[in-house]
Amino acid sequence: MGLNARKQQVLEAIVESHIKTAEPVSSRSIARKYRLGVSSATIRNEMADLEELGLIEQPHTSAGRIPSQPGYRYYVDRLLKKSDLSSRDEKLVRTIFAQKARVLANMVQRTIKTVTKLTDCLVLLSGPQLENAALRQIKTVPLLPGKALVVIVTVTGWVESKVIDLPSSVTAEDLTHIENVLNTYFRGLTFQQISRTILNNVYDELIKQRKAIDRIMEIVEAVLQDDSDEAIYLGGTQNILKQPEYSDIDEVRNLMGLIEEESTLRSILLDTHPHAVTVRIGREIKCDLASNYSVVTAVYNIGGYAVGAFGLLGPIRMDYARAMAVVEYITKVLSEVLSGDTL
Repeated sequence: MGLNARKQQVLEAIVESHIKTAEPVSSRSIARKYRLGVSSATIRNEMADLEELGLIEQPHTSAGRIPSQPGYRYYVDRLLKKSDLSSRDEKLVRTIFAQKARVLANMVQRTIKTVTKLTDCLVLLSGPQLENAALRQIKTVPLLPGKALVVIVTVTGWVESKVIDLPSSVTAEDLTHIENVLNTYFRGLTFQQISRTILNNVYDELIKQRKAIDRIMEIVEAVLQDDSDEAIYLGGTQNILKQPEYSDIDEVRNLMGLIEEESTLRSILLDTHPHAVTVRIGREIKCDLASNYSVVTAVYNIGGYAVGAFGLLGPIRMDYARAMAVVEYITKVLSEVLSGDTL
Protein backbone atom coordinates (compact mmCIF):
# COMPACT_ATOMS: atom_id res chain seq x y z
CA MET A 1 0.00 0.00 0.00
CA GLY A 2 1.69 3.20 -1.18
CA LEU A 3 1.18 6.36 0.88
CA ASN A 4 2.63 9.74 0.05
CA ALA A 5 4.87 11.46 2.60
CA ARG A 6 2.11 13.58 4.16
CA LYS A 7 -0.23 10.63 4.69
CA GLN A 8 2.65 8.74 6.28
CA GLN A 9 3.30 11.67 8.61
CA VAL A 10 -0.36 11.85 9.62
CA LEU A 11 -0.60 8.09 10.20
CA GLU A 12 2.62 8.11 12.22
CA ALA A 13 1.28 10.98 14.35
CA ILE A 14 -2.01 9.18 14.97
CA VAL A 15 -0.31 5.90 15.96
CA GLU A 16 2.27 7.50 18.26
CA SER A 17 -0.27 9.81 19.88
CA HIS A 18 -2.70 6.94 20.50
CA ILE A 19 0.11 4.78 21.97
CA LYS A 20 0.89 7.55 24.47
CA THR A 21 -2.63 8.61 25.42
CA ALA A 22 -4.95 5.66 24.59
CA GLU A 23 -7.36 8.35 23.33
CA PRO A 24 -8.74 9.01 19.83
CA VAL A 25 -6.68 11.56 17.92
CA SER A 26 -8.17 14.66 16.27
CA SER A 27 -6.84 16.67 13.35
CA ARG A 28 -6.55 19.67 15.64
CA SER A 29 -4.33 17.84 18.13
CA ILE A 30 -2.09 16.62 15.30
CA ALA A 31 -1.76 20.15 13.91
CA ARG A 32 -0.93 21.48 17.37
CA LYS A 33 1.51 18.79 18.55
CA TYR A 34 3.29 17.61 15.42
CA ARG A 35 3.70 20.83 13.39
CA LEU A 36 3.35 19.21 9.97
CA GLY A 37 3.19 22.61 8.28
CA VAL A 38 -0.40 22.21 7.08
CA SER A 39 -3.81 23.25 8.39
CA SER A 40 -6.25 21.16 10.39
CA ALA A 41 -8.49 21.03 7.34
CA THR A 42 -5.73 19.50 5.24
CA ILE A 43 -5.01 16.96 7.99
CA ARG A 44 -8.73 16.09 8.12
CA ASN A 45 -8.66 15.36 4.39
CA GLU A 46 -5.63 13.10 4.82
CA MET A 47 -7.35 11.34 7.72
CA ALA A 48 -10.41 10.75 5.56
CA ASP A 49 -8.19 9.11 2.94
CA LEU A 50 -6.45 6.97 5.57
CA GLU A 51 -9.84 5.88 6.91
CA GLU A 52 -10.98 4.94 3.42
CA LEU A 53 -7.82 2.85 3.05
CA GLY A 54 -8.65 1.05 6.30
CA LEU A 55 -5.58 2.30 8.20
CA ILE A 56 -7.49 4.30 10.82
CA GLU A 57 -11.01 4.08 12.18
CA GLN A 58 -13.48 6.15 14.16
CA PRO A 59 -14.76 4.96 17.54
CA HIS A 60 -18.52 5.38 17.73
CA THR A 61 -18.42 7.88 20.57
CA SER A 62 -15.62 10.13 19.35
CA ALA A 63 -14.85 12.60 16.59
CA GLY A 64 -11.20 11.51 16.70
CA ARG A 65 -9.56 8.54 15.00
CA ILE A 66 -7.54 5.57 16.21
CA PRO A 67 -5.25 3.24 14.23
CA SER A 68 -6.74 0.02 12.87
CA GLN A 69 -4.83 -3.25 12.99
CA PRO A 70 -3.67 -2.76 9.36
CA GLY A 71 -2.63 0.76 10.37
CA TYR A 72 -0.45 -0.57 13.15
CA ARG A 73 1.00 -3.12 10.72
CA TYR A 74 1.89 -0.39 8.23
CA TYR A 75 3.46 1.66 11.03
CA VAL A 76 5.59 -1.22 12.33
CA ASP A 77 6.74 -2.28 8.86
CA ARG A 78 7.42 1.14 7.31
CA LEU A 79 7.34 4.03 9.74
CA LEU A 80 8.66 2.80 13.09
CA LYS A 81 12.05 4.20 14.04
CA LYS A 82 14.29 1.58 15.65
CA SER A 83 14.93 2.22 19.31
CA ASP A 84 17.61 0.98 21.70
CA LEU A 85 17.44 0.65 25.45
CA SER A 86 19.00 3.47 27.40
CA SER A 87 22.41 2.85 28.98
CA ARG A 88 20.63 2.87 32.35
CA ASP A 89 18.24 0.08 31.28
CA GLU A 90 21.09 -1.92 29.73
CA LYS A 91 23.05 -1.61 32.98
CA LEU A 92 20.00 -2.85 34.93
CA VAL A 93 19.73 -5.94 32.72
CA ARG A 94 23.43 -6.77 32.84
CA THR A 95 23.70 -6.18 36.60
CA ILE A 96 20.89 -8.65 37.32
CA PHE A 97 22.21 -11.25 34.90
CA ALA A 98 25.83 -10.84 36.00
CA GLN A 99 25.25 -13.31 38.84
CA LYS A 100 24.78 -15.97 36.14
CA ALA A 101 22.24 -18.13 37.93
CA ARG A 102 22.62 -21.69 36.68
CA VAL A 103 19.38 -23.11 37.98
CA LEU A 104 16.57 -22.79 35.48
CA ALA A 105 14.04 -21.54 38.03
CA ASN A 106 16.40 -18.76 39.14
CA MET A 107 17.16 -17.77 35.56
CA VAL A 108 13.45 -17.58 34.71
CA GLN A 109 12.65 -15.60 37.84
CA ARG A 110 15.50 -13.19 37.20
CA THR A 111 14.54 -12.64 33.57
CA ILE A 112 10.89 -11.93 34.37
CA LYS A 113 11.78 -9.69 37.32
CA THR A 114 14.10 -7.67 35.10
CA VAL A 115 11.66 -7.22 32.24
CA THR A 116 8.73 -6.18 34.44
CA LYS A 117 10.86 -3.17 35.39
CA LEU A 118 11.23 -2.22 31.74
CA THR A 119 7.72 -2.62 30.32
CA ASP A 120 4.01 -2.78 31.16
CA CYS A 121 3.44 -5.83 28.95
CA LEU A 122 2.85 -9.46 29.86
CA VAL A 123 6.19 -11.31 29.81
CA LEU A 124 6.36 -14.73 28.11
CA LEU A 125 9.38 -17.02 28.36
CA SER A 126 9.94 -20.61 27.28
CA GLY A 127 12.64 -22.48 29.21
CA PRO A 128 15.85 -23.41 27.37
CA GLN A 129 15.94 -26.79 25.66
CA LEU A 130 19.23 -28.09 27.03
CA GLU A 131 19.67 -30.82 24.42
CA ASN A 132 21.53 -28.20 22.42
CA ALA A 133 24.02 -27.54 25.22
CA ALA A 134 27.38 -29.32 24.97
CA LEU A 135 28.46 -31.58 27.83
CA ARG A 136 31.40 -30.55 29.99
CA GLN A 137 31.43 -33.42 32.45
CA ILE A 138 29.53 -36.48 33.62
CA LYS A 139 30.23 -37.37 37.24
CA THR A 140 29.16 -40.60 38.94
CA VAL A 141 29.01 -40.88 42.72
CA PRO A 142 28.36 -44.28 44.37
CA LEU A 143 25.69 -44.18 47.06
CA LEU A 144 24.08 -47.27 48.61
CA PRO A 145 24.74 -50.66 46.99
CA GLY A 146 22.94 -50.70 43.66
CA LYS A 147 22.51 -46.90 43.53
CA ALA A 148 24.59 -44.00 42.22
CA LEU A 149 24.25 -40.28 41.69
CA VAL A 150 24.82 -39.10 38.10
CA VAL A 151 25.78 -35.41 37.85
CA ILE A 152 25.67 -33.76 34.41
CA VAL A 153 27.39 -30.43 33.79
CA THR A 154 27.05 -28.52 30.50
CA VAL A 155 29.63 -26.13 29.09
CA THR A 156 27.36 -23.25 30.09
CA GLY A 157 27.60 -24.33 33.74
CA TRP A 158 24.12 -25.80 34.14
CA VAL A 159 24.15 -28.65 36.64
CA GLU A 160 21.56 -31.44 36.85
CA SER A 161 21.66 -34.66 38.85
CA LYS A 162 19.69 -37.90 39.13
CA VAL A 163 19.89 -40.98 41.34
CA ILE A 164 19.93 -44.20 39.31
CA ASP A 165 19.61 -47.91 40.04
CA LEU A 166 22.56 -50.09 39.00
CA PRO A 167 23.32 -53.82 38.88
CA SER A 168 24.73 -54.88 42.23
CA SER A 169 27.86 -56.13 40.46
CA VAL A 170 28.92 -52.57 39.51
CA THR A 171 31.62 -51.39 41.92
CA ALA A 172 32.90 -47.89 42.76
CA GLU A 173 35.96 -48.63 40.61
CA ASP A 174 33.67 -49.57 37.71
CA LEU A 175 31.84 -46.26 38.07
CA THR A 176 35.11 -44.32 37.97
CA HIS A 177 36.15 -46.17 34.83
CA ILE A 178 32.75 -45.56 33.22
CA GLU A 179 32.96 -41.86 34.11
CA ASN A 180 36.43 -41.48 32.58
CA VAL A 181 35.45 -43.19 29.32
CA LEU A 182 32.21 -41.21 28.96
CA ASN A 183 34.01 -37.91 29.52
CA THR A 184 36.71 -38.85 27.02
CA TYR A 185 34.17 -39.47 24.26
CA PHE A 186 31.34 -37.06 25.14
CA ARG A 187 33.05 -33.88 26.38
CA GLY A 188 32.18 -30.94 24.14
CA LEU A 189 29.32 -32.73 22.33
CA THR A 190 25.59 -32.07 22.49
CA PHE A 191 23.34 -35.08 22.97
CA GLN A 192 22.33 -34.83 19.32
CA GLN A 193 26.01 -35.06 18.30
CA ILE A 194 26.61 -38.33 20.16
CA SER A 195 26.43 -40.64 17.18
CA ARG A 196 25.88 -44.38 17.06
CA THR A 197 29.57 -44.82 16.14
CA ILE A 198 30.67 -42.98 19.28
CA LEU A 199 28.31 -45.04 21.41
CA ASN A 200 29.63 -48.26 19.86
CA ASN A 201 33.19 -47.22 20.74
CA VAL A 202 32.09 -46.58 24.32
CA TYR A 203 30.37 -49.96 24.52
CA ASP A 204 33.47 -51.69 23.13
CA GLU A 205 35.58 -50.25 25.94
CA LEU A 206 32.98 -50.92 28.62
CA ILE A 207 31.46 -54.20 27.46
CA LYS A 208 31.21 -55.55 30.99
CA GLN A 209 29.26 -52.50 32.17
CA ARG A 210 26.75 -52.37 29.30
CA LYS A 211 23.71 -52.26 31.60
CA ALA A 212 25.21 -49.47 33.68
CA ILE A 213 26.05 -47.46 30.55
CA ASP A 214 22.53 -47.87 29.21
CA ARG A 215 21.09 -46.59 32.49
CA ILE A 216 23.41 -43.59 32.63
CA MET A 217 22.65 -42.69 28.99
CA GLU A 218 18.93 -42.84 29.75
CA ILE A 219 19.53 -40.29 32.51
CA VAL A 220 21.66 -38.05 30.29
CA GLU A 221 18.94 -38.04 27.64
CA ALA A 222 16.18 -37.46 30.19
CA VAL A 223 17.99 -34.50 31.74
CA LEU A 224 18.84 -32.82 28.44
CA GLN A 225 15.41 -33.41 26.94
CA ASP A 226 13.32 -32.82 30.05
CA ASP A 227 9.73 -31.96 29.03
CA SER A 228 9.49 -29.52 31.93
CA ASP A 229 11.70 -27.15 29.95
CA GLU A 230 8.83 -26.74 27.48
CA ALA A 231 6.75 -24.87 30.06
CA ILE A 232 5.80 -21.28 29.40
CA TYR A 233 6.61 -18.89 32.25
CA LEU A 234 4.61 -15.68 32.74
CA GLY A 235 5.15 -12.41 34.53
CA GLY A 236 3.95 -8.84 34.59
CA THR A 237 0.20 -9.49 34.88
CA GLN A 238 -0.20 -6.64 37.36
CA ASN A 239 1.67 -4.32 35.01
CA ILE A 240 -0.48 -5.03 31.96
CA LEU A 241 -3.64 -4.52 34.02
CA LYS A 242 -2.56 -0.90 34.56
CA GLN A 243 -3.20 -0.21 30.88
CA PRO A 244 -6.40 1.78 30.16
CA GLU A 245 -7.80 -1.05 28.02
CA TYR A 246 -8.27 -3.19 31.14
CA SER A 247 -10.52 -0.81 33.01
CA ASP A 248 -13.26 -2.82 31.26
CA ILE A 249 -14.02 -5.98 33.27
CA ASP A 250 -14.76 -7.94 30.08
CA GLU A 251 -11.27 -7.19 28.80
CA VAL A 252 -9.82 -8.36 32.12
CA ARG A 253 -11.79 -11.63 31.86
CA ASN A 254 -10.52 -12.12 28.33
CA LEU A 255 -6.92 -11.55 29.44
CA MET A 256 -7.28 -13.99 32.33
CA GLY A 257 -8.78 -16.56 29.96
CA LEU A 258 -5.80 -16.17 27.62
CA ILE A 259 -3.31 -16.51 30.48
CA GLU A 260 -4.93 -19.79 31.54
CA GLU A 261 -4.47 -21.27 28.04
CA GLU A 262 -0.85 -22.43 28.34
CA SER A 263 -0.91 -24.37 25.06
CA THR A 264 -2.17 -21.25 23.26
CA LEU A 265 0.52 -19.07 24.80
CA ARG A 266 3.13 -21.66 23.86
CA SER A 267 2.02 -21.67 20.23
CA ILE A 268 1.95 -17.86 20.17
CA LEU A 269 5.44 -17.61 21.65
CA LEU A 270 7.10 -20.32 19.61
CA ASP A 271 5.71 -19.05 16.29
CA THR A 272 8.78 -16.84 16.01
CA HIS A 273 11.28 -16.14 13.24
CA PRO A 274 14.59 -17.81 14.20
CA HIS A 275 16.76 -14.85 13.19
CA ALA A 276 14.74 -11.69 13.80
CA VAL A 277 12.38 -9.98 16.21
CA THR A 278 8.82 -10.96 15.22
CA VAL A 279 5.85 -8.59 15.56
CA ARG A 280 2.31 -9.91 15.18
CA ILE A 281 -0.71 -7.64 15.53
CA GLY A 282 -4.24 -8.65 16.48
CA ARG A 283 -5.73 -11.15 14.06
CA GLU A 284 -2.25 -12.00 12.71
CA ILE A 285 -1.82 -14.07 15.88
CA LYS A 286 -4.56 -16.40 14.58
CA CYS A 287 -6.17 -16.93 17.97
CA ASP A 288 -9.61 -15.60 18.88
CA LEU A 289 -8.61 -14.92 22.48
CA ALA A 290 -5.62 -12.87 21.30
CA SER A 291 -7.33 -10.90 18.54
CA ASN A 292 -7.13 -7.67 20.58
CA TYR A 293 -3.45 -8.07 21.48
CA SER A 294 -0.05 -7.71 19.88
CA VAL A 295 3.00 -9.84 20.59
CA VAL A 296 6.70 -9.13 20.05
CA THR A 297 8.97 -12.20 20.25
CA ALA A 298 12.48 -13.45 19.50
CA VAL A 299 14.48 -16.61 20.14
CA TYR A 300 17.57 -16.94 22.33
CA ASN A 301 20.31 -19.46 21.72
CA ILE A 302 23.12 -21.57 23.12
CA GLY A 303 26.19 -21.62 20.92
CA GLY A 304 24.19 -20.55 17.88
CA TYR A 305 21.38 -23.09 18.41
CA ALA A 306 17.90 -21.64 19.12
CA VAL A 307 16.81 -23.12 22.47
CA GLY A 308 13.89 -20.99 23.62
CA ALA A 309 11.82 -17.90 22.98
CA PHE A 310 11.02 -14.71 24.83
CA GLY A 311 8.24 -12.25 24.18
CA LEU A 312 6.01 -9.42 25.30
CA LEU A 313 2.23 -9.47 24.89
CA GLY A 314 0.15 -6.34 25.27
CA PRO A 315 -2.72 -4.34 23.85
CA ILE A 316 -2.58 -3.42 20.17
CA ARG A 317 -1.84 0.11 21.35
CA MET A 318 1.65 -1.11 22.25
CA ASP A 319 4.83 0.96 22.25
CA TYR A 320 6.35 -1.19 19.51
CA ALA A 321 9.73 0.55 19.39
CA ARG A 322 10.22 0.05 23.13
CA ALA A 323 8.91 -3.53 23.09
CA MET A 324 11.18 -4.50 20.19
CA ALA A 325 14.20 -2.95 21.89
CA VAL A 326 13.49 -4.84 25.14
CA VAL A 327 12.95 -8.19 23.38
CA GLU A 328 16.05 -7.79 21.22
CA TYR A 329 18.31 -6.88 24.16
CA ILE A 330 16.97 -9.48 26.61
CA THR A 331 17.39 -12.33 24.11
CA LYS A 332 20.90 -11.09 23.34
CA VAL A 333 21.89 -11.15 27.02
CA LEU A 334 20.14 -14.48 27.68
CA SER A 335 22.10 -15.99 24.79
CA GLU A 336 25.36 -14.62 26.18
CA VAL A 337 24.69 -15.99 29.67
CA LEU A 338 23.58 -19.42 28.48
CA SER A 339 26.49 -19.71 26.06
CA GLY A 340 28.96 -18.87 28.81
CA ASP A 341 30.10 -15.60 27.23
CA THR A 342 31.37 -12.80 29.41
CA LEU A 343 28.82 -10.09 30.21
